[in-house]
Amino acid sequence: MNADFENGYADDPNWCAENARLCAETGVAGLSIEDAADRKESPLYDVDLAVERIHAVREALHGTNCLLVGRAEGFLVGREKLDQVIKRLVKYSEAGAECLYAPGFKDRDSNKAIVDAVAPKPVNLLIGGPGGLTMRHAEEIGARRVSVGRIRSRGLGRIHPFAKELMEQGTFDQLKHGASYAELQKLFAQT
Repeated sequence: MNADFENGYADDPNWCAENARLCAETGVAGLSIEDAADRKESPLYDVDLAVERIHAVREALHGTNCLLVGRAEGFLVGREKLDQVIKRLVKYSEAGAECLYAPGFKDRDSNKAIVDAVAPKPVNLLIGGPGGLTMRHAEEIGARRVSVGRIRSRGLGRIHPFAKELMEQGTFDQLKHGASYAELQKLFAQT
């Protein structure tokens, strides 16, 4: 499991690193460190401070099996364009990030440019949603990791009719629209 560790819950590189070390002790397989200070105002850290934070976290994770994902939020929060985001990702890679992630780009060409810029390091690609990039697209452009982001809540939203029926009527009629236990077992056996 990967921890979406936001900004490491600290601005200071040393505190960010300590928080990441504690997170890694829980046994997570990876954690991502964002370069946005918070999601409400979305100020980006100065690139030098952002690089220092990635480097400090890399040092704190030394000797663990925890993958460090360097995450550039500039495009997602409307502050940077593709070329600026790529420059950040390259610097995060050089500072020790083992995987790079720049959510928000929905088109194939931008994502391909990101993959090419940080190669041979892997890129995490945000995919999903009607008409968006698919798993096949991710594979074709060379992304080696994918996230589905908020799309999972839409999938979980499919349980809404069942939950509503159960709460309001105490019945289970909506279950007749779901997959059987055997079908789900077969599906998961394929992965």
